[in-house]
Amino acid sequence: MVSLLLHPIDTFTFLLAAWMQAPWPLALLAAVGVHLSMYLVGGSIAWTFNQHFWPSLGVGRNLDPNPPRPGQVRMEIRHGMVACLILAVMTLSYRSLSDGIWPRSVWTAAWQLAAFVFYNAVYSYGTHRLLHTRWLIRAHGVHHRSVRVTPFTSYSVHPLEGLVIACTIPSFMLIVPLGVGSAFLLHGFGLAYTAYIHSNYDLLPQLPEGHWFKRLIDHPIHHRFHHTLGNVNFGFTGRWLDRLFGTHKL
Repeated sequence: MVSLLLHPIDTFTFLLAAWMQAPWPLALLAAVGVHLSMYLVGGSIAWTFNQHFWPSLGVGRNLDPNPPRPGQVRMEIRHGMVACLILAVMTLSYRSLSDGIWPRSVWTAAWQLAAFVFYNAVYSYGTHRLLHTRWLIRAHGVHHRSVRVTPFTSYSVHPLEGLVIACTIPSFMLIVPLGVGSAFLLHGFGLAYTAYIHSNYDLLPQLPEGHWFKRLIDHPIHHRFHHTLGNVNFGFTGRWLDRLFGTHKL
């Protein structure tokens, strides 16, 4: 046990193996706890940094200096907690879809990661466009109630949209088997990245908006246009599909 505490990867592997073997109610309880902790604690840390820590150091700037409207953050957290429950339930599918704990080699990990980056870009863009159709826009409108976004906006979504998001990795695993460790790392990165693009904060305002670094991935500036203008910038981790289909706005 002491050696596990000294080796984070071994500890993570041990916990994953225990989670895989646990009865499903206990596994679900653990998944719910992890998701709520990441969302609430992570969002609170990001909020504190963006509102107080970075400004006190003179680093970066708020993209929209106006405060959220009254009651907005409470509304976001309420919707976000429901989305976390849906995400937690869907992670139980990893237990039957996963191919062990970790990839068999570095090369396996590399091609799985490349395949997922491509799949995630297509899946997120396609489902996002569908959510803007007249059949689904009312559900997606829950997310768009937040025009001045916050880190808590990230999972402030209708349960239907929460289910769409939660199906990203399981649907990929039906095509490309992943180790449960890889699935959770990608899942965790997705949670953190979604909070980042909704952070309403630019850490590098000295770089122009068209700078190659800010064009490399989706950025809070880029995603903010989606919340203020609507039918532009649907991409999640990249902009190439927005450029391809003429929905890109800088």
